[in-house]
Order: sequence, then structure tokens, then C-alpha cells
Amino acid sequence: MLDDLITITRQANQEILEVYNSIFTVDTKLDNTPITDADRRANEVIIEGLSRIDSSIPILSEEEKIPTFDVREQWDKYWIVDPLDGTREFIEKVDEFTVNIALIEHGVPNLGIVGIPTNGVIYTGEVDCARARKHTPDSITPISIVPTGDKVRMAMSRHYKTAQNLQIIDYLTSCGAEVEVKVVGSSIKMCYIAEGHADIYVRFGASNEWDIAAAHAVLSAAGGGVYLLNGKPKIYNQVETTLNPNFFACSSCPEKWSKVIASSGVCQDES
Repeated sequence: MLDDLITITRQANQEILEVYNSIFTVDTKLDNTPITDADRRANEVIIEGLSRIDSSIPILSEEEKIPTFDVREQWDKYWIVDPLDGTREFIEKVDEFTVNIALIEHGVPNLGIVGIPTNGVIYTGEVDCARARKHTPDSITPISIVPTGDKVRMAMSRHYKTAQNLQIIDYLTSCGAEVEVKVVGSSIKMCYIAEGHADIYVRFGASNEWDIAAAHAVLSAAGGGVYLLNGKPKIYNQVETTLNPNFFACSSCPEKWSKVIASSGVCQDES
């Protein structure tokens, strides 16, 4: 199955690049987010490919009609897809956008694929066997988290820098920590943590489950995880909305990071 998923991801990457390297138009969806032909074409390739793998597994995609929760709550296993995560980066010609495919089983991402079309890199995470890998055009390399040292390497969104993030940085600095901020778009942030290039990513504000599920699987397979601000593991498909509560992704020690976030004084949410 993993080989098939990598092939599907590469096909979606190619569809995206053909649009990226052309003159394209930007439309606006009902939720006021942008969409291009790259999103549509990648979605078509992925839906068709996943259906060939196993037509009995439901597919939840950002670019398809979202089934109501009374239908989704019956799903023990399903695909969750973001055909083009980072559409704003795509539009701005910033090469930090991804193709995301994950297999959710009983609310947990057990398999994840994150493809970066512009450089041909594909991250894969097989959680059951704790195997995370980085596939480049020339090699396949195992990846794993690197425990936090004296320096805190914080991944931060290019488009969603918030006052809460800065408040956490100020708190860490006041405690004597050296903080290095790594600004990067889309799900690459969590892959950076999985690869050992960052320690923590805290997300405040709107995001959807399809934005993070694939990278969540990669990170989990590498030894890290994704948690609500109170330190509880992030579980998928639990309520009607597909929106995530505020969360953080880390390489290790989620209890410590939950305490850091609380001690920084940022407003907690219902999570």
C-alpha cells in the first residue's frame, strides 16, 4: 500500500507543478479560502488512486463534500486528504506547499504521506512499526526526532503568527531558554520536528484535521506526537466539525510543553 500511496502522491505533485508553472486563476470557496486548478487536479488524482487501492475505505477530502457526522462517526477506518496544503504559499510562489494523505484508524493516524512537489521530497510515516522515512529523488533515509537540548527550536507558520506564539517565546526567554524560530509553511513544520530540525510547534486559530493528519502520522512514527493544549493526545473524527482545537506538536515531553504553554499565560480553550 505504501508504494501505491507514494505513486499517487507523485502523480498529484505533477498535477500541481503543471499549474504552478503556468498562469493560473484563483477562485474563492464558500468558506472564503482560496482554491486553484492545482487543488482540483490533485484531488481528482488522489481520490481515483485511493479508490483503486480499496474502494471500501471512505475518503474525507478538503475538496469534496464533507459527510455529516452521523455518517462519519460510523467510520472505524478512513482516508483523510488535503490535496494541496498551503494554497496561499502556492499562490505567492513560495515553495512550501504539500500533498497530504493519511489513513485514520479508530481516531488515530496510522499511516501518513506528505509530499513536497517543488523538491520531490516525500515524508512517510508508518506508526504501527514506528518507521518514518524521507524519500528524495535519489535516496530513502530513516528519520527520527531529536530530543530538546538547551536551545528551543520553535516552528512557526508563515501566515499564522499569533500573539500567543510570541507570548510563549517571551516566556521561554524569560526562563533563560535560547529560542530559535523556524518559519515554514504548511505541514512541513511537523515534518521538520519528525526529521529532528525543530522541537515544538504550537497552533492557535483555525485549522482542519486534513491539514495535520498526514504529518501527524509522520511525526508519531518518528517518535513525537500531536496534543491538545492540556496535553491530551489529538484524536480525529470525534465531533461534527472538522476544525481542530488549539494544539501543539512536539518531539518529546508533551507534559512539559503543556505546562510551558499554561505558564506562559496564553488563553486556553475548551480542549
